[in-house]
Amino acid sequence: MGKQWVWIALIVIVIPLWLTACSSGESDVRKTVKAAADAAQSGLNRRNLSTVAPFFATTEEGANAAGIGETWEALRTFAGQLGSSDQVQFHSFDVESVAVHEENRLARVTYRLHFSVVRNRLPIYSAVVTQNLALLRTPRGWRISGGDAPQLGDITGQWPPRGNAAITP
Repeated sequence: MGKQWVWIALIVIVIPLWLTACSSGESDVRKTVKAAADAAQSGLNRRNLSTVAPFFATTEEGANAAGIGETWEALRTFAGQLGSSDQVQFHSFDVESVAVHEENRLARVTYRLHFSVVRNRLPIYSAVVTQNLALLRTPRGWRISGGDAPQLGDITGQWPPRGNAAITP
């Protein structure tokens, strides 16, 4: 009976510790992506994308310049198509899957974002975006190093709106 209690005690203590250690990378990745989404919404609405920059890896940290460039360009293009009074609302942001490869310091995240662009308190455009992001573990923590082209669905309205004056982010 004594050995049985030892095994039960080991299972009760060791397994939760092991699960916590395994999931901490995933948890950190999720937190980074969620914080980046919050910064993107804030940056788009303030017309200042510098709030998003800290969430991206640099080429010095090992990120692929083309991947970062494409991801940044997509965000800048969207920001540049916003009218001066437009506001971006995130209705929901969900991290659908995370795959962490600690040994290689890499992660892949799939997120789903439902958002609207609002002008004069009326939604002029809304969509659901699904995208895969690549992340790299840097000395600053997990950082975005690129992403697939966003997939849009459930689109309402037209983007960019007609007669919209472009702004420079």
